[in-house]
Amino acid sequence: MSILRIKNSKLKGEVFVNHSKSYLHRYIFASSFAAENTIIKGFDLSEDIKDTMLSLISFADFDLLDNGDVLVKPRENKKSLDRVRIEASGTTLRFMLFNILDGNLHEIYMGDKLFERPNDPAFKIFDANGIKYRINDKNKSISIKGDLVKDEYIITEDISSQFVSSLLFKLARMAFDSRIVLDCDLSSRSYIDMTIKCLNDFGVEIDASENEFKIKGGQEFKSTGEYIIERDYSNAANYYAANYLGSDIDIMDMAETSIQADKMVKDTLLRYDQTQNLTIDMKNSPDAVPILVMAALFRKHKTTFTSVKRLMYKESNRVQAIINELKKIGAKITFTDDSLIVNPLEDIIMYTNKFDAYNDHRIAMMIAILATRLDQDIFLSGYECVNKSYPKFFEDYISLGGEVNVIDNWK
Repeated sequence: MSILRIKNSKLKGEVFVNHSKSYLHRYIFASSFAAENTIIKGFDLSEDIKDTMLSLISFADFDLLDNGDVLVKPRENKKSLDRVRIEASGTTLRFMLFNILDGNLHEIYMGDKLFERPNDPAFKIFDANGIKYRINDKNKSISIKGDLVKDEYIITEDISSQFVSSLLFKLARMAFDSRIVLDCDLSSRSYIDMTIKCLNDFGVEIDASENEFKIKGGQEFKSTGEYIIERDYSNAANYYAANYLGSDIDIMDMAETSIQADKMVKDTLLRYDQTQNLTIDMKNSPDAVPILVMAALFRKHKTTFTSVKRLMYKESNRVQAIINELKKIGAKITFTDDSLIVNPLEDIIMYTNKFDAYNDHRIAMMIAILATRLDQDIFLSGYECVNKSYPKFFEDYISLGGEVNVIDNWK
């Protein structure tokens, strides 16, 4: 077992974070469905993006260019693979659940943690459309046969926006017109807006209002040839938080007009200096919860984060992981119903210097940034999980003056 030693040091300098993983998923799907070749600029290959590319290899070939871009070359005869393996990407899985459908039998195999994540909203839509499916607990797979036939989808409960985004991609390729109605207060709405932006960039029109999406059937995905992906605010959030904790980092080339939900981290951290208790609704930015909770420990007033219950079903039980790891420095954090209540950290009390990432990239990065505020080195197990979304995180961390080293054969 390898473990990472992280020295307690502030960070300083310029950093260019990776490009938006959420946008990359969407533009790879859209490029694969188009007829023309597409160059995607601002491409970073993470484990999640590998999942998406491997799931779409029967739709397109992918050439990694010497300059770091990726060339997507759609196949002439597109069809879904009979069997797909998706290791860990929830976005890839939710997008494939609908977009693999073509009337034939398909099997999706998953990694253990991905298989545990809830997909009931998709199964309800399968039932409504007469789609046959079987969940196999033994080999962690779903067998699916059928296709969408209904032209109206009324969403009556708060579900992952990924299911709605997946439906938008699929319904635009169906022969009939359709609509999606949101009869609920949907979380992470900005991710649907990102989906619509991507679809529009490929000539697919969605008539969108606050609670309804009208989709014309039979639309063709048309590439303009080249797309530039903006940088990732979810990962930049780590460095904004590091600055709040005393580092001096210039986070470069961030799109100021971005509609990425986690852009809210910048403004939220500015509110941390207010001399009052804060309540922050995280409904639209669940990925930012770990880093914001950790930084909130160093406020002088109580901070309550609401709409966090669904973090229990991420790469780890993020709610429990946050509480367990931050308790190791004396944090007093309470989970009540759908909220995390964070009390100011009066003193840092190091009960242990050994931390666990829970195989969760957001937890690993949270702990690495926490190390910049501690007065002793820490040891992090499971640090490799950053490869899921930000493989060069520790490379960038070192470039900013952070000191880390791998200890092999840790016992």
